[in-house]
This record gives sequence, structure tokens and C-alpha cells, in this order.
Amino acid sequence: MRIAVVGCGGFGNVHLNALRELNRSDLEVYVFSRSREKAEECARRYSASGYFTNYDDVVKSNVDIVDLIVSHDMHAPMAIKAMETGKHVILEKPIARTIDEANAIIEASRRLKVKFMVAENFYFDPAVWKAVELIKEIGQVHTIIIRSTHYGKPGGWRRVKELMGGGAFIDGGIHFVDTLLNIGGEYNHACGLSYRTISGIEGEDTTIGLFRFRNGARGLIMYSWGMMHSLNVPSIEVYGEGGSIIEDPSTRRINVNYGRVYGDLLFNGKAINLPKVNVVKAELEGFIKSIEEDKPVPMPPEVALRDLKAVLEVYGNQCL
Repeated sequence: MRIAVVGCGGFGNVHLNALRELNRSDLEVYVFSRSREKAEECARRYSASGYFTNYDDVVKSNVDIVDLIVSHDMHAPMAIKAMETGKHVILEKPIARTIDEANAIIEASRRLKVKFMVAENFYFDPAVWKAVELIKEIGQVHTIIIRSTHYGKPGGWRRVKELMGGGAFIDGGIHFVDTLLNIGGEYNHACGLSYRTISGIEGEDTTIGLFRFRNGARGLIMYSWGMMHSLNVPSIEVYGEGGSIIEDPSTRRINVNYGRVYGDLLFNGKAINLPKVNVVKAELEGFIKSIEEDKPVPMPPEVALRDLKAVLEVYGNQCL
């Protein structure tokens, strides 16, 4: 199996570290950067089988998988171009900037009979699915709160609204939208309040979203890059008529290699210890296995489309 990681900087390093952790002698890893110097350095650092500096060379090569870690505006054209040459594609979130772009990628993967998955690492965190499992134990759920507030001044393409398809919410906030919808299920209505504070990007850096779920629960999500010195508070809170499920932020241990993104859970105040998982490794391993065994990908692209639709609904339906 041969995989080309397109993007040597930033989160590309996280993918490359995760692939190295797979420890598979039969997996050939290639890297891509438009800068030959960066491509050579990246290939040395990760003992890659080779490198590319031109994307056309990637899609013309004999690699089996293209792993795209690129700006949002390039998701659709680069993914479809790889699929048209028979490559399987895994793509960093969000699936795309628009519903039309997302549908075009999904349609191409079906038409060309190649595997496609969005790399949504939060989907692979055991805290999410343990919360889903425990919900039936707390009676009728009335409130779900998902939040992440911190401070950052992103650079490069993340500063440009057109390349992003929005601002912080479509980039980092979509992780937490995925968690909210996996826990809350289908919803009838969503609205939001988006604004820019101090991050310096063209798009919004802070969004508050409200959801009314079909099961009667209400959901609140808050995501921001503009909150200086914010406290370490729970990212997940679920309240029902008979109890609560709360993420314990004191057990959260995010590192450069991306272990779990959430901490352990408190179920009615009692600690629920969860297994240590490298969520990026899990998503890549699951995608590769789906190709080898010709089985469905572990996170269906329709889930990523669902997440994008929710983000765009919050953007487009402002509460105030």
C-alpha cells in the first residue's frame, strides 16, 4: 500500500507521525511540498519512500491513497483530480466550503468507485461514543453544551475568508459540531451568532450556535479563537432528567501526536476512565483497512456532509 501525504507543514506532520506509529513495513509513505527543499527535508524526517513537488506527479504516480491536508478551497478540485486517476482519497475536515463542492466530491467517489473519507479525528474519540452509550441512563435529555474557547492568531490561508469558506467555525468549530450531532442526533432547527473579536482573520473568530433536536433536547455550541486566558472547562456537558455526562477537562491530554482530544467522562459525578487512543492514527488505520478489505470507510462521507450543512445553517440563520 502506497500513500502520498499532501502537506508537509502543520497538521501534515500529525498525519505523518500517525502513519509512522502504524509501524507497517508494507506501507510506503510519500510526501508532497511545492518547495523542493521542504519536500526533501520532510522525506528525510519521516524516512519517506520519496517526495513530490508537483501535484500532477502525485496523481500520475502509482500511489494508492492521496491524503490531502490543504486549504479548504482546494479540497474539491484536488480530491476529484486524484479520484479521476483511480486514487482513494482521505481529506482533512471540513469536507468542503459549500454543499455543492461536497456533493461533487462524494459523487465522484461513487462514480469512479474509489474510497473517500473525511479525516474528522474527533469522530474517533471514545469519549463521544461512551457519552452516546450512557445517554439512555440519564433519562430524557434536555440540554447539551459543547464548547471550546481559546486564543489564537492563525496565519496563511486561514486568514482569508474566501479560502476558508468562512472563519473559525468552519475550520476548528466543525470538530465540535460533529460531536454535538453525534450525541444529539437529528435536529429540526439551528441558528447562530457569529462575530469577529481580536484574531485578525477576515472571517468570524467566534460563533455561538443553538440547536433544537428532534428528541426534544436543546443544544448550545460555542467556539472561539478570540478568548484570551480562557479557563479549562468541560467541552462536553449532557444533562437529562435523571443525571449528567460531563467531560473532565483535568484528564484531557492533547499532544503533538494527537492522542484523545477529549478527557475522561464524569457520569453522574463518577469517573469513567476511557482507553488511550491516537485518534489520527485510528482514522488513518481504519481508512487503509477499508481499502484492503473492500469495506465501507469507518466514517461515512455523509456524516461530514451533515456536519458542513449544520455549520452553514448556523452561519446563514443568525439568531439575532
